[in-house]
Amino acid sequence: MIQSNNKYVYGTAAEKIEYNVYEENVVLKKKKQQRSNTKAKFKMIGYILTAFAVCFIIMLRYALITDINYEISQMNKKYNDLRNDNSRLKVALEKEVDLHKVRDVAETKLGMHKPDKYQVVYIKVPKSDFTKVAEEEAKEIGNDIFAAISSKADKLTKLLY
Repeated sequence: MIQSNNKYVYGTAAEKIEYNVYEENVVLKKKKQQRSNTKAKFKMIGYILTAFAVCFIIMLRYALITDINYEISQMNKKYNDLRNDNSRLKVALEKEVDLHKVRDVAETKLGMHKPDKYQVVYIKVPKSDFTKVAEEEAKEIGNDIFAAISSKADKLTKLLY
């Protein structure tokens, strides 16, 4: 047999009767409508709460950004104040460091004086390329820093005595 529609009931030739209880019974119809209205209300409340949560999160992020920008501006203000203080201190230091004042302090407080002619020792420095000499010396010593420092100290002591 070929089935033409879904109303066919196997085993009998009678059609299946479609009976909707909700259309004829007024009480059941109102209950069904009330259930669908309640579902719609819950959906609407859910949508409103979701929209409120999204708006709250966005406002929270903007508040955090504003707070961070405020902190950055405070830090920039402190930085500029420190930079200005630093420049004022440099100017004050340059005013205080005068060669005549240094000479006076050295002579009066420390008892220093200029060396006499017999105390001056002149050293003859060869006119060779110092970088080349340093490179050759570095090749001889290698990468050992302590060996290089000790050899320099030895040369300095030989030079002085």
